[in-house]
Amino acid sequence: MSGWGDDGTSADHDVIVVGGGPAGLSAAIWLGRYRRNALVLDGGRYRNRGVEQVHGVLANDPAQPQELLQRGREELARYASVSVRSGQVSAVRKDEQDLFRVELDGTGGVVLAHRVVLATGVRDVFPQVEGFFEHYGADVFRCPTCDEFDARGECVAVFGWAQHVAGFAMELLDWAAEVRVITNGERFEGGDEQRAALAGRGVEIIEDRVVELVGPRGGLSGVRLASGRQTECTMGFFSIAHEPETSLARQLGCATDDEGYVSVDEHQQTSVAGVFAAGDVTPGMQLVNVAVGEGTVAGVSCALSLPVANKPAAVT
Repeated sequence: MSGWGDDGTSADHDVIVVGGGPAGLSAAIWLGRYRRNALVLDGGRYRNRGVEQVHGVLANDPAQPQELLQRGREELARYASVSVRSGQVSAVRKDEQDLFRVELDGTGGVVLAHRVVLATGVRDVFPQVEGFFEHYGADVFRCPTCDEFDARGECVAVFGWAQHVAGFAMELLDWAAEVRVITNGERFEGGDEQRAALAGRGVEIIEDRVVELVGPRGGLSGVRLASGRQTECTMGFFSIAHEPETSLARQLGCATDDEGYVSVDEHQQTSVAGVFAAGDVTPGMQLVNVAVGEGTVAGVSCALSLPVANKPAAVT
């Protein structure tokens, strides 16, 4: 066993980072720079899988998400005290010695650590539309902040029906030439005020089911509806729901906010001693840059929360 605790107990690792996306890798890099023995458990369920580009990342705009993560892993490899392992975490608990017992699916077994960083992200709810994933990440997107700049002059369809979709659609009018809201057969949940606001800005609400998205990936041209109508669309956004992946945080007893995200302080420390969280699983803006920044804070704070003695040898 390696690692150590405040009371002299030993574990497999000083820190286990759950999640190998931008937040988790950033935390791991800083744990490595503080020469902590850390293990990244990467379940491979990245939110941006299928997305061709992410934007606004300094010195990497645009960037291909998988290439960005691959470069991050390559950079992490220079820190001998940090390793990455593929595996999905099924359970985690704090034992009577204040060690975190992290269980992996299948035959992955159990690993022990003195600290845990949760970078588990969120799960998006996608429209149930024929051909949706042929277009997702190329000309249909979930995040207007990330991609609305590229909607300049486009004819945009917004897939969704919740009340907040009204604001979502009107925001896009700062870039798009035309915006329609398509509810995929659901009744639009906004009231008369939202309907009037949309109508006043020329945004049509179409309460019809989508049969298919028309055109090849990267060449979206329209939306075919169950009524037989085909409406022009060269770019799409969707806003249905996204759910933070908090099952492990709940197992540990971490507090969450009113929207279900893991509550953290300015050090990315959760309500449970020894547990930190970063990235989309915590409240706030959901951008790659933000996830990297929060991962940095979590990694540094986590490293500083451990004793100074018995650190592994320096790396070059």
